Amino acid sequence: MIARKLAAALGLELVDIKDVARKRGLVGKGHEVDIRRLASALRFLGRRKDYVVEGHLACELRLPADYVFVLRTEPRVLKRRLARRGYGPRKLNDNLAAELLDYCTQRVEQEYRRKPLELDTSRRTAASSARAMAEAVRKKRKKLDAINYSHQLIRFAKGS
Repeated sequence: MIARKLAAALGLELVDIKDVARKRGLVGKGHEVDIRRLASALRFLGRRKDYVVEGHLACELRLPADYVFVLRTEPRVLKRRLARRGYGPRKLNDNLAAELLDYCTQRVEQEYRRKPLELDTSRRTAASSARAMAEAVRKKRKKLDAINYSHQLIRFAKGS
């Protein structure tokens, strides 16, 4: 939803990685996606300009991009949001662990060889998140929010 609003605000095309994966038959049993085949399916982006890519798998790929955003959410807020979506305990814990360990931020740094712009969405609506991102693009910002949830790792490890 945020990427759709961002694309609209900037007048850009939206490329949803999940849609590309589904249309190309790259989603297997258990919803796994073959990353190499997905990267190949997204090669067309190298010939395009002015688009917004949506999808958590973007951190696993090196796509042509002027800006790379990682949307972050405070773990307690994330837990509530994912529970409302019906995530089971394992998927919920996997997502919380990824958030606490800065997984997507670290993957972006490895794949794109630069720091992403992190945006804390914990207390923002989709519309205000998209506005903050659009403003960052227009003003050519190099940094947004400073995010560190490491202080919550011990509590998570204990199951609290």
